Amino acid sequence: MAENVELAENVVLVDVAYFNDVVKDLKKYFELQLGRPLQNIYVEEWASYLALDSGVRDKENNIGVLFVHDGQTDKLLHCDPADLNKDLNGVGFTNQLGEFSFISVSSEGLVSRANLYLDLLNIALDSADVKRLMLVPFIDDYGVKLMEVLEEHLREADPETSKDIFLFNMYLPDLRLWCKWDLLGYSMMRALGIKAEELE
Repeated sequence: MAENVELAENVVLVDVAYFNDVVKDLKKYFELQLGRPLQNIYVEEWASYLALDSGVRDKENNIGVLFVHDGQTDKLLHCDPADLNKDLNGVGFTNQLGEFSFISVSSEGLVSRANLYLDLLNIALDSADVKRLMLVPFIDDYGVKLMEVLEEHLREADPETSKDIFLFNMYLPDLRLWCKWDLLGYSMMRALGIKAEELE
């Protein structure tokens, strides 16, 4: 199934289990800290913020967002839209950055969620069409294997032609990184409606 996924020039590869854990924790923590309810995340907004954090600019971009999940998780927590099968599979939108497309890929009945994520990562790394990769993996689950895949592809890559790869997480992994790292919380906090002045 993973081999049949068509990839855009810019690919966001999201492990839904990790995404949901982070959203749940951020929303709970900041609602207590700020003393007010936070809005749901508009998925289109969050994807745009993540793309901006990865250096995507201009307005002619093609950005594919792949949500990797298992049979136990078919919804994004505190998001709108939320249903991975009905609302976030085979749909898209256009904004100032370009064209976004959403695809939901389930591991149910096939392989583990971790193996599906790593399979899709390998496909994206091998694809000549993909120029930029934005990864939101579950580091605690399969971080070592993920770094092995990145090392295998990037160790001898030509810096002039290699892909731009960004790893988004809530902490800097205690592993050798073969790509750029940034904090996932920045895009999520903006999408939750948290203003910079509230954090001062």
